[in-house]
Amino acid sequence: MASFGSVETWGPLLVQRGFPEDLATEIAAGHGPDTGRAVLALYRSAVQPVKAELGRDLTGLTRRPGLAVQDHVVGTDEQRRRTAARAGARVAELPELGHWWMVQDPARSARMLTDFWAHC
Repeated sequence: MASFGSVETWGPLLVQRGFPEDLATEIAAGHGPDTGRAVLALYRSAVQPVKAELGRDLTGLTRRPGLAVQDHVVGTDEQRRRTAARAGARVAELPELGHWWMVQDPARSARMLTDFWAHC
């Protein structure tokens, strides 16, 4: 039986969430109970009102170039675009890619980032 933090537990879960299988296996091999506890502690520390307070001064970010990559995991499309606009960030879309876009298609992700940096 697979235990919490085992490759057998996390590998398939990461693949289901969009990781390439080879990378999912590599990450899962280093994902133990301590990692699980740390991630849960992080998520629990970001509950409301902390998230709302962090987003109050998004307009202050407009002084610097920003890039917001569309991510279906956080909010609706309208919320993501509105937040990017408040921060003065350019919006990038990577169709067919999910929350883990940077590992799903590293070459396309690198082109997107390089293009952004070239125009800053």
